[in-house]
Amino acid sequence: MTELLFLAVEEAVPADHPASYLAVPLGLLFLSGSVYLLLWSNYGARKAGAIYGTAFFGFAFLIGVFWWFGGPGITQGLGITHLPGERPDDYADGWYAFEEGSERASFFPGIEDLDAFESVESFTGVEGLPLEEIEDDPAFGSLAASVGQAEQEMMEQFLPVDENNVAQIGTERREMFEEDAAAQEPDEAVGRAQPFFTAEPVDDAIVREDPETGVLLAAQEFQAFATFTDADDIPLDPVPVGESRFWFSFYDPGMVWLPSAIWTVISFVLFLASLLWLDRLEMRDKRLAAEAEQPERIAEPIAQ
Repeated sequence: MTELLFLAVEEAVPADHPASYLAVPLGLLFLSGSVYLLLWSNYGARKAGAIYGTAFFGFAFLIGVFWWFGGPGITQGLGITHLPGERPDDYADGWYAFEEGSERASFFPGIEDLDAFESVESFTGVEGLPLEEIEDDPAFGSLAASVGQAEQEMMEQFLPVDENNVAQIGTERREMFEEDAAAQEPDEAVGRAQPFFTAEPVDDAIVREDPETGVLLAAQEFQAFATFTDADDIPLDPVPVGESRFWFSFYDPGMVWLPSAIWTVISFVLFLASLLWLDRLEMRDKRLAAEAEQPERIAEPIAQ
């Protein structure tokens, strides 16, 4: 019996289900519609629409301002995060990896000068401080965590793998890796580990601001490895294959505020339109009331 009571809670409605599309229109119909009907019964259809529009879009404008700019206890971009038909993370911040010589690399000439890159500690100004002070520094902690995401993005591009842990690399690169692996195969090797080809960072990631665009860049050197197994199917020490290569990534701060800004602007325009409509109806009612209250002029006889 308990399972039947909580069945509706445990099973979520899919996003493409008809009920998902009807949820918002039905909510507006029953909640907003009931308020409109109450106003209609007191002020009539037109004035009810003007009053409700002014109140609704005025509130939407105020809450949009807080969504857009934030406030005490409200972070920026806390409201709507995407527009209809878009993914929730389309305006989110994030790192985008690329290799030297790619189309993306042409936008960031700063990657050509590797000597201008510096460690995260040096970039945040905590280099040389005791380890405890470095770890407690909020700027260092935030940037280090962010650069860790960039490193993951770069590694996935440097050596992409599928769901079966098979490296998705080109034919020429695979042949080169296979040749290096065969040349360095240990004598006790019997089989291959899964995954066979892996990658590891050579050193810590380095960062800099691009001199032309001001965008934050990260660089990381990677080395690919091949791992064999012994007779007991225990992985042996990985052997390097191919040459180590630098990979790069740029940070996009995102535009999480944009959907809230669009909401705010549209709400403000509709608020002004509803307010002007309401004012026009009020002026019309006053004019009609004034005309109804004017005394009727009684005809006077013409003096003989």
